[in-house]
Amino acid sequence: MNLRYKINTVLFLVMIFGYGIISLIHTYADNGSVSSLEQRALGEFPAFSWESLATGAFTRDLDQYFNDHLPLRTSMAKTGALIMTWKGLPDEEAILVQQGGDNTALRLTDDNDTEQLVQESHDTQYLIYKEQAYTLFKYSNTAAELYAETLNRFRSEVESTARVYSMLVPTSSEFIDHGQYSRLSDSQKEAFGHINELLSSGIQQIDAYRALDEHKEEDIYFRTDHHWTALGAYYAYSEFMKTIGEEAVPLSTFAQGEIDGFLGSSYKATLNYKLKSRPDVITYYQPADTYSYTRYYSNGKEVAGKVVDPAYAKEDIGLYSVFLGGDFPWGEIQTGQDNGKSIVVIKDSYANALIPYLIPHFQSIYYIDPRFYTGSLTAFVEEHHVTDVLFLNNSTVARTKGIAELIDQLM
Repeated sequence: MNLRYKINTVLFLVMIFGYGIISLIHTYADNGSVSSLEQRALGEFPAFSWESLATGAFTRDLDQYFNDHLPLRTSMAKTGALIMTWKGLPDEEAILVQQGGDNTALRLTDDNDTEQLVQESHDTQYLIYKEQAYTLFKYSNTAAELYAETLNRFRSEVESTARVYSMLVPTSSEFIDHGQYSRLSDSQKEAFGHINELLSSGIQQIDAYRALDEHKEEDIYFRTDHHWTALGAYYAYSEFMKTIGEEAVPLSTFAQGEIDGFLGSSYKATLNYKLKSRPDVITYYQPADTYSYTRYYSNGKEVAGKVVDPAYAKEDIGLYSVFLGGDFPWGEIQTGQDNGKSIVVIKDSYANALIPYLIPHFQSIYYIDPRFYTGSLTAFVEEHHVTDVLFLNNSTVARTKGIAELIDQLM
């Protein structure tokens, strides 16, 4: 055995055993349950049963557990994204990233049928254009009709004295400023139009689409995240106030602050170096009115706080958590108003940036997130003597049936 072979063998064994030791240390020392990079819960070690073994569930969950808790997993993912840039992967004006499996990036050139690639894919897809990420929208007629049907059923089951509103919010992909690339997404305007046609006359529609379209040249969406900004939410809030016959509070009356270095959900999904080169700035507006805010966890724990607080903006839960502290099953805001008006917002995370603007207009403000809430929506409205109900969701409700099915289960 020559010297070179011995050295290579030793180095190989050192690497194998070294990584094994790191794995053991990581397994016993790491108590992390959430990936700050991916903004999701990591897999837990599965409980063994003969049934789960027979069905294959145990081995699948075990495989997911080891994948999620691989030592240096986050660092390796970031390094992999960096290596992709060294290998000369797409550096054109725009690229299409398919989130699924190997997170492949496709050059958008005349040599491939981009629209066909989009239509044939079942993965979440991101268009990265001019250092901004757009989540492409695929319309589902079934999802849209189910959402309208669910809201109509809610309208028929709540007390007739409660006013019900629907606000459908477009995502940034609706306003891609490029003819060819804008065609990669289905029309959210047409999707909303179909839902609105099916809604009961007892549900008043808030035209957030028009309000945002009028300001699409402004910073109403983040570049590295799928949410709208607090400015975009303000324009939608103003439209809501106009619809119900009230005057929106001028934005200048709110205390303004900024959070630098925001790399949001779209960056974490794609790890695209163009997005990383230009992080977002979160501009937030804190209400001047007196109020008390309590958010409720799934285990019943109650936590008081502020509706807008930069202290909530932490990497492990995401900087967008500056609004309401993040997503919770439900929360309540008691204000200094004495007008007898109360509202519950049945929402996704888009509503987090809008709800603080409602404080000057309602005595009591509640929100419910169907993704985490387990009670009855209709019972909640009755028990809290709610006068107004606002369904606020982004265009996902016209793409997948998930939100509609969750709302339906809560009635």
